[in-house]
Amino acid sequence: MTFIEILLLAVSLSFDTLAVSMGGSVTLGRIDLRRLLGVAFVFGLMQMLLLDAGWLLGHSVISYIYKYASYIGMALLLYIGGTMIAGVFRKEGESKVDLSDLKHLLLAAVATSIDAAAVGVSLAMAELSGGKIALSSATVLVVTMIAAVLGITGGSFFGRKFGKWAQLAGGLVLILIGVKMVVS
Repeated sequence: MTFIEILLLAVSLSFDTLAVSMGGSVTLGRIDLRRLLGVAFVFGLMQMLLLDAGWLLGHSVISYIYKYASYIGMALLLYIGGTMIAGVFRKEGESKVDLSDLKHLLLAAVATSIDAAAVGVSLAMAELSGGKIALSSATVLVVTMIAAVLGITGGSFFGRKFGKWAQLAGGLVLILIGVKMVVS
């Protein structure tokens, strides 16, 4: 994977965090820089940890399913990307996410990071090296933190303006990376 692909992957994974932090920004009230960075770090760390956990899991089973690994990885990315795209077209009531205490923040961070675990498995199936997963993890951490900061500070304005388009783009990027796994 090239750095551009890693960056696109990180951006795609961060869209859920962006949306949730936008919705949750109203529950935080007035927020200082320390709290803003703390919330962003929790989102970024959870995304990174679940990506790494997925990679470790996928890496541990790859020898058993080697022949089919790229197809399994592609299927996972197609599913995640397709789910993101389907979410664009669902009619949902506006939901508020409470980020005001650690328990709710951790729940939101885990909920937005589940797909990172599946992507991690996909990266293992694509035989991404330890060095590349380390670069991917660091990139996911930083990009997710930036998304959380933007979501919290931008609030609902950016969510209303770009939320659905960003989610659609993220789904398409994951699908394209999945297809590339099998084609290359």
